[in-house]
Amino acid sequence: MIKRRAFIKDMALASATATILPAILGATVKPANINRTKILNAYYLRAHMYTMVPRHVREDLKWMADIGTNVVSVAIIEQDLFAAVENVSIICNEAAKLNMKVYAVPSRWGGIVAGAPKVPSLFSVKNPQTWILKKDGTPMYNDISGVISSVHYSETVDFFKSSVDKMFKAWDVKGVIWDEPKSFLPDYSPKAIEVLGKDAPWQSHIKAVINFFADVNKHIKDSRPDIVTNMFAYANSSDMIVSEGAKAPYLDAFGCDGRPWRNEDGGNQESKGKVLLGTGERFLKAAKDNGKKSLWLIENHNMRDADTVLMNKRFPELLTKDIDHLIYYYYPRNIENPDKNMNCIAEHLKTFY
Repeated sequence: MIKRRAFIKDMALASATATILPAILGATVKPANINRTKILNAYYLRAHMYTMVPRHVREDLKWMADIGTNVVSVAIIEQDLFAAVENVSIICNEAAKLNMKVYAVPSRWGGIVAGAPKVPSLFSVKNPQTWILKKDGTPMYNDISGVISSVHYSETVDFFKSSVDKMFKAWDVKGVIWDEPKSFLPDYSPKAIEVLGKDAPWQSHIKAVINFFADVNKHIKDSRPDIVTNMFAYANSSDMIVSEGAKAPYLDAFGCDGRPWRNEDGGNQESKGKVLLGTGERFLKAAKDNGKKSLWLIENHNMRDADTVLMNKRFPELLTKDIDHLIYYYYPRNIENPDKNMNCIAEHLKTFY
């Protein structure tokens, strides 16, 4: 009888401990991202496109927060400003519960910026008078998103400014990322010739693009000084783009994207020399020299298993660099073994403080 009473007492104590102790611990355990001094940012691109499962979003964001991610970035195409308002709101609401800020990545706006997905710009389609033209008068375009609007047209400027206004009004977004500007090109549109001259040097075209984003960023800062403005270019961009981009006013962070290894390592490169280690280090120095935060985006998308192995090998070296804002893709496109890729990301980036 005594043994039975002791057993019941022990079981009751164990049950109470199992119920109360986690609650006590839960009150004191802090999220993994709470003490992070740098920005670890997850590119969470197109998760909100059409089908939206809140449970999936919660699971995804929990994974990010558990490795210390404190910013999640959402791609915003032009149509999302009216067609996916509630979807993006769900991401913002769930991120806030996990001590994560949301940054917006304006995607394919005017064909001028990258981001996801690879679609033509609705604005550019409707405003052919703004297109960048080649010297022979034909439209400049790329094979990914079609025509590109010129930064010299007031319509283009007004479109970007009104769009960011809508974006900040619709969602609790704390930052904006200008992803791989696509308009560092000779521009022979009538307005470009009027502003720069018929045979303007390439540097003038680069400065014009930088000034365009500076103007938009000033517009943002004038009404929302708390918004963090970011821009990155290809790691293998010319030195001129590196130096001019790093000087841009109203820009908080500047950097590049590329493969997380060295050029001599080989691997599947998005374009020759587009690597962070070595080539991409120019951006870190340029940003610091101009009083800006440094930014790198790890291109862990479009990888075979051999590329993930190479990424794993070079991660320790990459994390020794002076990076203030580091971005990775969360379960990105075209990965041979997605879980292996993300496990590699988690293993290394949880130490990025």
